[in-house]
Formats: sequence, structure tokens, C-alpha cells
Amino acid sequence: MSDRVALVTEIVAPYRIPVFNAMNRLLGGRLDVIFINETEGRRSWPIYREEIEFDYVVLGGVRFNVPYRGDSQPVYLARPLVTRLERGGYRVVLMGGWSHVECYEGLAWAKLRRRRFVLWSETPLLGTLPHRPVRNLLKRLVVRSADACVVPGPSAARYLESLGAAPEAIHLAPNAVDNAFWSARPEHLRREDRPTLLFVGRLVPTKGLAVALAAFGRSRLAGNARFVVAGDGPQRTALERSAPPGVQFLGEQSREALRELYHAADVLVFPSLYDPWGLVLNEAACAGLPAIASTGAGATLDMIVDGENGITVAPGDRDALHAIFDRLADDPSLPRRLRDGAAALARMHTPEACAAGLVEAVR
Repeated sequence: MSDRVALVTEIVAPYRIPVFNAMNRLLGGRLDVIFINETEGRRSWPIYREEIEFDYVVLGGVRFNVPYRGDSQPVYLARPLVTRLERGGYRVVLMGGWSHVECYEGLAWAKLRRRRFVLWSETPLLGTLPHRPVRNLLKRLVVRSADACVVPGPSAARYLESLGAAPEAIHLAPNAVDNAFWSARPEHLRREDRPTLLFVGRLVPTKGLAVALAAFGRSRLAGNARFVVAGDGPQRTALERSAPPGVQFLGEQSREALRELYHAADVLVFPSLYDPWGLVLNEAACAGLPAIASTGAGATLDMIVDGENGITVAPGDRDALHAIFDRLADDPSLPRRLRDGAAALARMHTPEACAAGLVEAVR
């Protein structure tokens, strides 16, 4: 049996690279990352290969998308994972997520070979466990078979406990981005004389942007503030047609351009109807940017304290958003008072802290 650890995850997401680098250092260079595919098709993320410090392979294969929550979700028919696991003889399999067949492949291999199996899940518990008998049955099988579980915060821990996980088997690995990159203040930063609201994300119904724009158009901020939308997606044309004055659609942005937008804005608008986490809150926190954040996302539940480091709002509540925008119009200094609290979030959610939680679970 090898002393190496196999981490299986879907794609080469740039925000995970600093975490995996830190994890590899903690494991003394004994981490192998197995990506199911390079990309997922919904996003145009570049792959920063020069930043990768760990050994990795890409299974590859066929990928297609299926409808999910008004958007699409990728499905992979990859080359067999068990072949790669057998070749590596790993002592631990750390499985990122359970929405792909490789999760069940990895679990079966680990049980057959009597190796440690660790589940890494971000799904938060929003209210009560959804009534999905077949899916919940499969998830209970994975959770109760796992030797340990890893979550980004308390809301995901509650979800696993509702599926039968023992609290003592759950380890915390707070989600993080490349803090050093997102915290670096761009030179010659341009700031607007009027308040600037920023939305960053895919333009799909689940992100809740239509609700936010409607609330903005009815508020006293309209006409006196700038609402910048960074991102693209199938809803863009419809949103542009219905957007009130003062809204600017920028489309997809490079990470350097996004960093400048975070540092130049006054507040991030994060109105998601549902989001397992919401890493834009982490990126914004690195820039000290407070957020108006929907409680339909795990990151809001675990990171945002209303009035201390941001403002929370129920998902889809247009009237509440309208009231918040009016409040900003009446009290323009409010975002500045929340900046210190927002910046403190970034100091708690670092790649090193996330990696430490993952390593604790695999050990």
C-alpha cells in the first residue's frame, strides 16, 4: 500500500489550486489530485498550470450538461477511476462531492481494499432536508460508509448530520480562495464619485440577479448609483432589456479585472436563490468589500453576520432588497463601517486553514 493520498474532484478550478498546493506541502508532497475533467463547459476558467505544485492527472472522457435548477449541471462519462486508484495503491481517497459516478467508484474501491474514504461536501442545510427519496438514500449510503467527512462550515455539517453522519466524524475546512492574489490592491485604482454596487457571477435564474435589479430600479439609489454586472450567461439578453438606468453589463472578466472591480466597488450584491457556497464572498472579503448576501447560500450562513461584516437578505425577497438599497441611499457611509468586518473574514478563510482541515480528515 502506498502512503500517498488521492484527492478526486471534478475540474481544474483555479480557486482550488492554492488549497491543494498547501495540502500537498502539509502531506510532504504525497498528494495526487485526480481531476475528472479539465473544464465543465459552463465557465471559461483558464487553467493556470504554472501555479500547480502537486502531482495530478485528468481522467477525461465525455461530458454533457443536463438541466438543473434553471441552469445546467455537467455529467461526466470519464475513464474508470478504479484503474487509477489501483495503480496508485493509495492509503486514502478524499472524494470531492457526490454528484458524479466516480464518488461511488471510489467508495467501492476503498471498501474493497480497506482504505480510508473521506467525503468532502459543501451542500448546506437550508431549512429541512429536501424530499428526494432516491437521492437521499444514495447520499446516506456514502455518508454512513465514509470514515470521515469534511465541510466548509456549520451549515454543511448540519446537512451531513441530517443524513446520518456522526458529529465527531465531521472536520471543518473553511472554503478559501487565493487570498494573496485577491487582497493585492491594484495600482492606479479608479473609483467612482457615486456609489458602486457590484454583482459577480453567471447570469442564470438561480443567481437572483433579476430580483436584485428590479429592487434597485425601485429604490432611491437608482439614478444616483452605478450597478456593475460582471459575468455572462443565458439570461444576459433578457436582463439587459429589463435593467433599469445605471446598470452596466461588462460580460466575462479576467481575474485581474475582477480584482480591480472588487477593490473599486462599495458593496457586493450576492442575491442567489440557491448556492452551495458562493466563493465571490471570499474574493470580496479579501478586498475588504462588504456584501448584501442572500441566506440561500452556504457562505452567507457561515460567514456573514448581519450588521457586522455585511447585510443578509432572504433569497428572492425583492421588498427586503428594495429596503436595503434605500438604506444605502440614506446612509452612504454604511459600507465603510462594514469593511473591517469583511476583511476579517478573509483572515479566517485562508488556503492554509482549508488545507489543514482536509489533512486532519485524511489522517
